[in-house]
Amino acid sequence: MKQRTFLAARIDQWSREHPRMLDLTLAGLMWLVLGLSSALAGLPAFLVGTAAILPLAVRRRFPTAVLAGSATAFAVQLAVVPIPLPTNVAQAIVVYTVAAHVASLPIRLLALGAALVGSVLAGFRWSVPPEYLTNVLKNAVFLGILFVLIWVIGNLVRGRQANMRALREASARLEESRLQRERYVAQRKRVVAAREIHDILAHSLTVVIVQADGAEYAAEHARPWDRADAGRVFATIGRTARSALTEVRGVIEVLRDADPDLDGDGDGDGAGELSGAELWQLVDSVRAAGLAVDVDAEPAVFDDVPTAIRFAILRVVRESLTNVLKHAGPQATAHVIVARTQEGIMVRVEDDGVGVGARRADTIAGHVSEPPDTIAGHVSEPAETIAGHASERSGYGLDGMRERLRALGGVLEAGPRRDGGFAVDAAIPVAVLSPAGRAEGA
Repeated sequence: MKQRTFLAARIDQWSREHPRMLDLTLAGLMWLVLGLSSALAGLPAFLVGTAAILPLAVRRRFPTAVLAGSATAFAVQLAVVPIPLPTNVAQAIVVYTVAAHVASLPIRLLALGAALVGSVLAGFRWSVPPEYLTNVLKNAVFLGILFVLIWVIGNLVRGRQANMRALREASARLEESRLQRERYVAQRKRVVAAREIHDILAHSLTVVIVQADGAEYAAEHARPWDRADAGRVFATIGRTARSALTEVRGVIEVLRDADPDLDGDGDGDGAGELSGAELWQLVDSVRAAGLAVDVDAEPAVFDDVPTAIRFAILRVVRESLTNVLKHAGPQATAHVIVARTQEGIMVRVEDDGVGVGARRADTIAGHVSEPPDTIAGHVSEPAETIAGHASERSGYGLDGMRERLRALGGVLEAGPRRDGGFAVDAAIPVAVLSPAGRAEGA
Protein backbone atom coordinates (compact mmCIF):
# COMPACT_ATOMS: atom_id res chain seq x y z
CA MET A 1 0.00 0.00 0.00
CA LYS A 2 1.43 3.35 -1.04
CA GLN A 3 1.84 5.77 1.84
CA ARG A 4 -0.07 9.03 1.47
CA THR A 5 1.91 12.27 1.66
CA PHE A 6 0.93 15.75 2.70
CA LEU A 7 -0.11 18.25 0.06
CA ALA A 8 2.85 20.49 0.88
CA ALA A 9 5.23 17.55 0.42
CA ARG A 10 3.73 16.70 -2.95
CA ILE A 11 3.96 20.34 -4.06
CA ASP A 12 7.60 20.48 -2.94
CA GLN A 13 8.41 17.29 -4.84
CA TRP A 14 6.68 18.58 -7.96
CA SER A 15 8.54 21.90 -7.76
CA ARG A 16 11.90 20.10 -7.51
CA GLU A 17 11.09 17.91 -10.48
CA HIS A 18 9.72 20.78 -12.64
CA PRO A 19 11.64 23.99 -11.74
CA ARG A 20 10.98 25.76 -15.06
CA MET A 21 7.27 25.07 -14.89
CA LEU A 22 7.31 26.44 -11.33
CA ASP A 23 8.98 29.69 -12.47
CA LEU A 24 6.50 30.13 -15.31
CA THR A 25 3.55 29.53 -12.96
CA LEU A 26 4.98 31.93 -10.36
CA ALA A 27 5.50 34.66 -12.92
CA GLY A 28 1.97 34.23 -14.29
CA LEU A 29 0.33 34.35 -10.87
CA MET A 30 2.36 37.37 -9.81
CA TRP A 31 1.42 39.23 -12.98
CA LEU A 32 -2.29 38.44 -12.48
CA VAL A 33 -2.23 39.60 -8.86
CA LEU A 34 0.49 42.26 -8.65
CA GLY A 35 0.89 43.35 -12.26
CA LEU A 36 -2.76 44.07 -12.83
CA SER A 37 -3.05 45.85 -9.49
CA SER A 38 -0.18 48.13 -10.55
CA ALA A 39 -2.45 49.42 -13.31
CA LEU A 40 -4.28 51.42 -10.65
CA ALA A 41 -1.23 53.73 -10.54
CA GLY A 42 -1.44 54.41 -14.26
CA LEU A 43 -0.26 52.98 -17.52
CA PRO A 44 3.46 53.65 -16.90
CA ALA A 45 3.25 51.79 -13.58
CA PHE A 46 1.50 48.83 -15.28
CA LEU A 47 4.16 48.64 -18.01
CA VAL A 48 7.02 48.92 -15.54
CA GLY A 49 5.45 46.26 -13.30
CA THR A 50 4.92 43.92 -16.26
CA ALA A 51 8.56 44.40 -17.35
CA ALA A 52 9.72 43.56 -13.83
CA ILE A 53 7.59 40.42 -13.38
CA LEU A 54 7.58 38.61 -16.74
CA PRO A 55 11.37 37.90 -16.80
CA LEU A 56 10.88 35.84 -13.64
CA ALA A 57 9.65 33.02 -15.90
CA VAL A 58 13.28 32.39 -16.94
CA ARG A 59 15.04 33.48 -13.75
CA ARG A 60 16.87 30.17 -13.17
CA ARG A 61 17.95 29.74 -16.77
CA PHE A 62 19.29 33.29 -17.23
CA PRO A 63 19.77 34.78 -13.75
CA THR A 64 22.37 37.37 -14.80
CA ALA A 65 20.25 38.66 -17.69
CA VAL A 66 17.18 38.79 -15.44
CA LEU A 67 19.23 40.81 -12.90
CA ALA A 68 20.15 43.35 -15.58
CA GLY A 69 16.54 43.61 -16.78
CA SER A 70 15.21 43.99 -13.24
CA ALA A 71 17.70 46.77 -12.44
CA THR A 72 16.69 48.58 -15.64
CA ALA A 73 12.99 48.27 -14.88
CA PHE A 74 13.54 49.59 -11.35
CA ALA A 75 15.53 52.54 -12.66
CA VAL A 76 12.71 53.40 -15.06
CA GLN A 77 10.22 53.07 -12.21
CA LEU A 78 12.16 55.54 -10.08
CA ALA A 79 12.14 57.97 -12.99
CA VAL A 80 8.48 57.78 -14.01
CA VAL A 81 6.58 56.47 -10.97
CA PRO A 82 6.92 58.41 -7.68
CA ILE A 83 5.54 55.67 -5.45
CA PRO A 84 6.44 52.01 -4.70
CA LEU A 85 4.53 49.32 -6.58
CA PRO A 86 3.41 45.80 -5.58
CA THR A 87 5.60 44.49 -8.37
CA ASN A 88 8.73 45.59 -6.49
CA VAL A 89 8.59 42.14 -4.91
CA ALA A 90 10.14 40.99 -8.20
CA GLN A 91 13.42 42.77 -7.33
CA ALA A 92 13.67 40.81 -4.08
CA ILE A 93 13.05 37.53 -5.96
CA VAL A 94 15.76 38.41 -8.48
CA VAL A 95 18.33 39.10 -5.71
CA TYR A 96 17.47 35.76 -4.10
CA THR A 97 17.75 33.97 -7.46
CA VAL A 98 21.21 35.37 -8.20
CA ALA A 99 22.46 34.56 -4.69
CA ALA A 100 21.06 31.01 -4.82
CA HIS A 101 21.86 29.96 -8.39
CA VAL A 102 24.93 31.90 -9.58
CA ALA A 103 28.30 30.39 -8.73
CA SER A 104 30.29 33.53 -9.50
CA LEU A 105 30.94 35.55 -6.34
CA PRO A 106 31.47 38.88 -8.18
CA ILE A 107 28.03 38.60 -9.82
CA ARG A 108 26.42 37.79 -6.47
CA LEU A 109 28.14 40.77 -4.88
CA LEU A 110 27.03 42.92 -7.82
CA ALA A 111 23.42 41.90 -7.18
CA LEU A 112 23.76 42.81 -3.49
CA GLY A 113 25.40 46.15 -4.35
CA ALA A 114 22.68 47.00 -6.87
CA ALA A 115 20.01 46.17 -4.27
CA LEU A 116 21.65 48.43 -1.65
CA VAL A 117 22.05 51.30 -4.12
CA GLY A 118 18.43 50.86 -5.16
CA SER A 119 17.36 50.92 -1.49
CA VAL A 120 19.08 54.30 -0.98
CA LEU A 121 17.64 55.75 -4.20
CA ALA A 122 14.19 54.43 -3.33
CA GLY A 123 14.52 56.06 0.10
CA PHE A 124 15.09 59.44 -1.52
CA ARG A 125 12.40 58.91 -4.17
CA TRP A 126 9.64 57.59 -1.94
CA SER A 127 10.13 59.80 1.15
CA VAL A 128 7.97 62.87 1.75
CA PRO A 129 8.16 65.95 4.03
CA PRO A 130 8.01 67.13 6.74
CA GLU A 131 10.63 64.67 8.11
CA TYR A 132 12.13 64.00 4.72
CA LEU A 133 15.66 62.99 5.73
CA THR A 134 14.39 60.84 8.58
CA ASN A 135 12.07 59.03 6.21
CA VAL A 136 14.89 58.58 3.70
CA LEU A 137 17.07 57.00 6.36
CA LYS A 138 14.29 54.73 7.62
CA ASN A 139 13.30 53.57 4.14
CA ALA A 140 16.89 53.02 3.01
CA VAL A 141 17.83 51.08 6.16
CA PHE A 142 14.68 48.96 6.09
CA LEU A 143 15.06 48.06 2.41
CA GLY A 144 18.82 47.51 2.78
CA ILE A 145 18.39 45.13 5.72
CA LEU A 146 15.62 43.30 3.85
CA PHE A 147 17.77 42.79 0.75
CA VAL A 148 20.79 41.71 2.82
CA LEU A 149 18.67 39.06 4.56
CA ILE A 150 17.28 37.85 1.23
CA TRP A 151 20.80 37.72 -0.22
CA VAL A 152 22.11 35.74 2.76
CA ILE A 153 19.22 33.28 2.55
CA GLY A 154 19.93 32.77 -1.14
CA ASN A 155 23.59 32.04 -0.39
CA LEU A 156 22.61 29.55 2.30
CA VAL A 157 20.29 27.78 -0.14
CA ARG A 158 23.06 27.71 -2.75
CA GLY A 159 25.46 26.24 -0.17
CA ARG A 160 22.92 23.59 0.78
CA GLN A 161 22.41 22.67 -2.86
CA ALA A 162 26.18 22.46 -3.33
CA ASN A 163 26.44 20.20 -0.28
CA MET A 164 23.64 17.99 -1.60
CA ARG A 165 25.42 17.69 -4.96
CA ALA A 166 28.66 16.83 -3.18
CA LEU A 167 26.84 14.22 -1.11
CA ARG A 168 25.27 12.69 -4.22
CA GLU A 169 28.67 12.60 -5.94
CA ALA A 170 30.25 11.06 -2.85
CA SER A 171 27.44 8.51 -2.71
CA ALA A 172 28.00 7.68 -6.38
CA ARG A 173 31.73 7.27 -5.75
CA LEU A 174 31.04 5.04 -2.76
CA GLU A 175 28.68 2.94 -4.84
CA GLU A 176 31.27 2.64 -7.58
CA SER A 177 33.88 1.73 -4.97
CA ARG A 178 31.53 -0.91 -3.58
CA LEU A 179 30.97 -2.37 -7.03
CA GLN A 180 34.71 -2.40 -7.69
CA ARG A 181 35.30 -4.14 -4.37
CA GLU A 182 32.65 -6.72 -5.20
CA ARG A 183 34.31 -7.30 -8.57
CA TYR A 184 37.70 -7.59 -6.84
CA VAL A 185 36.34 -10.04 -4.26
CA ALA A 186 34.70 -12.10 -7.01
CA GLN A 187 37.96 -12.17 -8.96
CA ARG A 188 39.85 -13.11 -5.81
CA LYS A 189 37.42 -15.95 -5.18
CA ARG A 190 38.00 -17.26 -8.68
CA VAL A 191 41.78 -17.07 -8.25
CA VAL A 192 41.70 -18.79 -4.87
CA ALA A 193 39.30 -21.44 -6.18
CA ALA A 194 41.55 -22.08 -9.17
CA ARG A 195 44.51 -22.44 -6.83
CA GLU A 196 42.61 -24.86 -4.59
CA ILE A 197 41.46 -26.96 -7.53
CA HIS A 198 44.99 -26.96 -8.96
CA ASP A 199 46.39 -28.24 -5.66
CA ILE A 200 43.73 -30.94 -5.39
CA LEU A 201 43.99 -32.17 -8.96
CA ALA A 202 47.78 -31.96 -9.18
CA HIS A 203 48.20 -34.21 -6.16
CA SER A 204 45.41 -36.65 -7.02
CA LEU A 205 46.33 -37.01 -10.68
CA THR A 206 49.96 -37.54 -9.76
CA VAL A 207 48.98 -40.47 -7.55
CA VAL A 208 46.71 -41.86 -10.28
CA ILE A 209 49.38 -41.48 -12.97
CA VAL A 210 52.06 -43.12 -10.84
CA GLN A 211 49.81 -46.08 -10.04
CA ALA A 212 48.69 -46.48 -13.65
CA ASP A 213 52.22 -46.21 -15.05
CA GLY A 214 53.53 -48.67 -12.48
CA ALA A 215 50.77 -51.12 -13.32
CA GLU A 216 51.40 -50.74 -17.03
CA TYR A 217 55.13 -51.32 -16.62
CA ALA A 218 54.59 -54.34 -14.37
CA ALA A 219 52.08 -55.84 -16.79
CA GLU A 220 54.65 -55.63 -19.60
CA HIS A 221 57.97 -56.40 -17.85
CA ALA A 222 57.42 -58.01 -14.46
CA ARG A 223 56.45 -61.58 -13.69
CA PRO A 224 52.70 -62.26 -13.56
CA TRP A 225 50.92 -60.70 -10.61
CA ASP A 226 47.72 -61.83 -8.97
CA ARG A 227 44.34 -60.19 -8.68
CA ALA A 228 45.10 -58.84 -5.22
CA ASP A 229 47.88 -56.68 -6.68
CA ALA A 230 45.55 -55.39 -9.38
CA GLY A 231 42.83 -54.80 -6.84
CA ARG A 232 45.14 -52.71 -4.66
CA VAL A 233 46.20 -50.59 -7.62
CA PHE A 234 42.69 -49.92 -8.87
CA ALA A 235 41.40 -49.38 -5.35
CA THR A 236 44.05 -46.72 -4.82
CA ILE A 237 43.20 -45.07 -8.13
CA GLY A 238 39.47 -45.13 -7.37
CA ARG A 239 39.93 -43.86 -3.81
CA THR A 240 42.20 -41.03 -4.95
CA ALA A 241 39.83 -40.01 -7.75
CA ARG A 242 36.80 -40.04 -5.46
CA SER A 243 38.65 -37.99 -2.87
CA ALA A 244 39.66 -35.44 -5.50
CA LEU A 245 36.10 -35.26 -6.81
CA THR A 246 34.76 -34.67 -3.29
CA GLU A 247 37.29 -31.91 -2.62
CA VAL A 248 36.59 -30.19 -5.94
CA ARG A 249 32.86 -30.31 -5.23
CA GLY A 250 33.58 -28.78 -1.83
CA VAL A 251 35.42 -25.87 -3.45
CA ILE A 252 32.55 -25.34 -5.89
CA GLU A 253 30.03 -25.38 -3.04
CA VAL A 254 32.08 -22.71 -1.28
CA LEU A 255 31.94 -20.61 -4.44
CA ARG A 256 28.15 -20.87 -4.44
CA ASP A 257 27.97 -19.67 -0.85
CA ALA A 258 26.81 -16.07 -0.38
CA ASP A 259 29.76 -15.31 1.93
CA PRO A 260 32.50 -17.78 1.09
CA ASP A 261 35.82 -18.04 2.89
CA LEU A 262 38.01 -19.81 0.41
CA ASP A 263 41.20 -19.00 2.21
CA GLY A 264 39.88 -20.75 5.27
CA ASP A 265 40.38 -17.81 7.61
CA GLY A 266 36.91 -18.13 9.03
CA ASP A 267 35.51 -20.57 11.49
CA GLY A 268 32.81 -22.16 9.40
CA ASP A 269 31.61 -25.62 10.21
CA GLY A 270 33.32 -27.40 7.38
CA ALA A 271 36.63 -25.58 7.59
CA GLY A 272 36.76 -25.74 11.37
CA GLU A 273 36.83 -29.56 11.34
CA LEU A 274 40.37 -29.75 9.95
CA SER A 275 42.65 -31.69 12.29
CA GLY A 276 45.70 -33.92 12.34
CA ALA A 277 43.64 -36.68 10.74
CA GLU A 278 43.65 -34.73 7.47
CA LEU A 279 47.44 -34.83 7.46
CA TRP A 280 47.53 -38.59 8.00
CA GLN A 281 44.93 -39.18 5.26
CA LEU A 282 47.10 -37.17 2.90
CA VAL A 283 50.19 -39.18 3.81
CA ASP A 284 48.31 -42.47 3.43
CA SER A 285 47.23 -41.53 -0.10
CA VAL A 286 50.84 -40.86 -1.05
CA ARG A 287 52.03 -44.09 0.54
CA ALA A 288 49.40 -45.95 -1.47
CA ALA A 289 51.08 -44.56 -4.58
CA GLY A 290 54.29 -46.33 -3.58
CA LEU A 291 56.25 -43.52 -1.93
CA ALA A 292 57.74 -44.30 1.45
CA VAL A 293 56.84 -41.39 3.75
CA ASP A 294 58.01 -40.93 7.32
CA VAL A 295 55.98 -38.44 9.39
CA ASP A 296 57.14 -36.67 12.52
CA ALA A 297 54.18 -34.67 13.88
CA GLU A 298 52.50 -34.49 17.24
CA PRO A 299 48.73 -35.21 17.24
CA ALA A 300 48.10 -31.87 18.98
CA VAL A 301 50.08 -29.83 16.46
CA PHE A 302 46.85 -28.32 15.09
CA ASP A 303 45.39 -27.37 18.47
CA ASP A 304 44.45 -23.68 18.78
CA VAL A 305 45.61 -23.03 15.21
CA PRO A 306 43.45 -20.86 12.91
CA THR A 307 41.84 -22.70 10.03
CA ALA A 308 43.73 -20.67 7.43
CA ILE A 309 47.05 -21.88 8.84
CA ARG A 310 45.85 -25.49 8.96
CA PHE A 311 44.88 -25.23 5.30
CA ALA A 312 48.28 -23.76 4.46
CA ILE A 313 50.13 -26.56 6.27
CA LEU A 314 48.19 -29.26 4.45
CA ARG A 315 48.73 -27.55 1.10
CA VAL A 316 52.48 -27.27 1.70
CA VAL A 317 52.72 -30.95 2.62
CA ARG A 318 50.51 -32.03 -0.29
CA GLU A 319 52.38 -29.99 -2.91
CA SER A 320 55.77 -31.06 -1.58
CA LEU A 321 54.89 -34.77 -1.58
CA THR A 322 53.39 -34.41 -5.06
CA ASN A 323 56.71 -32.96 -6.23
CA VAL A 324 58.53 -35.89 -4.64
CA LEU A 325 56.33 -38.31 -6.57
CA LYS A 326 56.98 -36.43 -9.79
CA HIS A 327 60.68 -35.66 -9.54
CA ALA A 328 62.50 -37.62 -6.85
CA GLY A 329 62.98 -40.93 -8.67
CA PRO A 330 61.97 -44.57 -8.12
CA GLN A 331 63.74 -45.36 -4.83
CA ALA A 332 63.16 -42.04 -3.07
CA THR A 333 61.78 -41.72 0.42
CA ALA A 334 60.27 -38.63 2.02
CA HIS A 335 60.32 -37.27 5.54
CA VAL A 336 57.63 -34.87 6.79
CA ILE A 337 58.10 -32.80 9.95
CA VAL A 338 55.38 -30.58 11.41
CA ALA A 339 56.26 -29.00 14.75
CA ARG A 340 55.15 -26.15 17.00
CA THR A 341 57.71 -23.51 18.00
CA GLN A 342 57.53 -20.35 20.07
CA GLU A 343 57.18 -18.33 16.86
CA GLY A 344 54.57 -20.52 15.19
CA ILE A 345 54.57 -23.72 13.14
CA MET A 346 57.48 -25.16 11.20
CA VAL A 347 56.98 -27.54 8.28
CA ARG A 348 59.76 -29.42 6.53
CA VAL A 349 59.36 -31.94 3.70
CA GLU A 350 62.56 -33.51 2.42
CA ASP A 351 63.46 -36.44 0.23
CA ASP A 352 66.60 -38.37 -0.70
CA GLY A 353 65.82 -38.66 -4.39
CA VAL A 354 67.85 -37.64 -7.41
CA GLY A 355 67.71 -34.41 -9.34
CA VAL A 356 65.58 -33.95 -12.42
CA GLY A 357 68.54 -34.03 -14.76
CA ALA A 358 69.97 -37.26 -13.39
CA ARG A 359 66.67 -38.97 -12.77
CA ARG A 360 65.89 -40.00 -16.35
CA ALA A 361 68.71 -42.49 -16.73
CA ASP A 362 68.28 -43.72 -13.15
CA THR A 363 64.60 -44.38 -13.65
CA ILE A 364 65.01 -46.30 -16.90
CA ALA A 365 67.82 -48.37 -15.42
CA GLY A 366 65.69 -49.06 -12.35
CA HIS A 367 62.90 -50.40 -14.52
CA VAL A 368 65.14 -52.69 -16.53
CA SER A 369 67.00 -54.19 -13.55
CA GLU A 370 65.39 -56.56 -11.03
CA PRO A 371 61.64 -56.34 -11.48
CA PRO A 372 59.85 -55.87 -8.17
CA ASP A 373 57.23 -58.23 -6.84
CA THR A 374 54.55 -55.60 -6.31
CA ILE A 375 53.26 -52.58 -8.02
CA ALA A 376 54.74 -50.35 -5.30
CA GLY A 377 58.15 -51.05 -6.77
CA HIS A 378 57.12 -49.47 -10.04
CA VAL A 379 55.88 -46.11 -8.80
CA SER A 380 58.32 -44.21 -10.98
CA GLU A 381 57.24 -42.98 -14.36
CA PRO A 382 58.44 -44.45 -17.68
CA ALA A 383 60.96 -42.57 -19.79
CA GLU A 384 58.43 -40.85 -22.02
CA THR A 385 56.46 -39.63 -18.98
CA ILE A 386 59.66 -38.42 -17.34
CA ALA A 387 60.40 -36.25 -20.35
CA GLY A 388 57.02 -34.62 -19.95
CA HIS A 389 57.80 -33.72 -16.31
CA ALA A 390 61.47 -32.75 -16.66
CA SER A 391 60.93 -29.24 -15.38
CA GLU A 392 62.39 -27.60 -12.30
CA ARG A 393 60.51 -27.92 -9.05
CA SER A 394 60.48 -24.16 -8.60
CA GLY A 395 57.41 -23.85 -10.80
CA TYR A 396 53.79 -22.94 -10.18
CA GLY A 397 53.51 -25.26 -7.15
CA LEU A 398 56.22 -23.51 -5.14
CA ASP A 399 54.99 -20.12 -6.26
CA GLY A 400 51.51 -20.99 -5.06
CA MET A 401 52.85 -22.13 -1.69
CA ARG A 402 54.88 -18.95 -1.28
CA GLU A 403 51.85 -16.82 -2.14
CA ARG A 404 49.68 -18.69 0.36
CA LEU A 405 52.24 -18.34 3.16
CA ARG A 406 52.99 -14.70 2.34
CA ALA A 407 49.32 -13.88 2.90
CA LEU A 408 49.64 -15.37 6.41
CA GLY A 409 52.94 -13.68 7.21
CA GLY A 410 54.93 -16.87 6.64
CA VAL A 411 57.97 -17.72 4.52
CA LEU A 412 58.95 -20.68 2.37
CA GLU A 413 62.38 -21.85 1.23
CA ALA A 414 63.01 -24.71 -1.17
CA GLY A 415 66.07 -26.15 -2.84
CA PRO A 416 68.36 -29.15 -3.30
CA ARG A 417 70.00 -30.73 -0.25
CA ARG A 418 73.76 -31.03 0.00
CA ASP A 419 73.67 -34.81 0.36
CA GLY A 420 71.11 -35.24 -2.40
CA GLY A 421 67.41 -34.86 -2.68
CA PHE A 422 65.24 -31.81 -2.20
CA ALA A 423 63.85 -29.96 0.83
CA VAL A 424 60.97 -27.57 1.40
CA ASP A 425 60.98 -25.50 4.60
CA ALA A 426 58.00 -23.38 5.68
CA ALA A 427 57.48 -21.23 8.76
CA ILE A 428 54.10 -19.75 9.69
CA PRO A 429 53.74 -17.38 12.64
CA VAL A 430 50.94 -18.18 15.07
CA ALA A 431 50.32 -17.30 18.70
CA VAL A 432 51.07 -20.23 20.97
CA LEU A 433 48.81 -20.40 24.04
CA SER A 434 50.06 -21.74 27.32
CA PRO A 435 47.95 -24.36 29.12
CA ALA A 436 46.75 -21.67 31.54
CA GLY A 437 45.80 -19.42 28.62
CA ARG A 438 43.90 -22.23 26.94
CA ALA A 439 41.99 -22.91 30.14
CA GLU A 440 41.01 -19.25 30.41
CA GLY A 441 39.87 -19.14 26.81
CA ALA A 442 37.78 -22.29 27.18
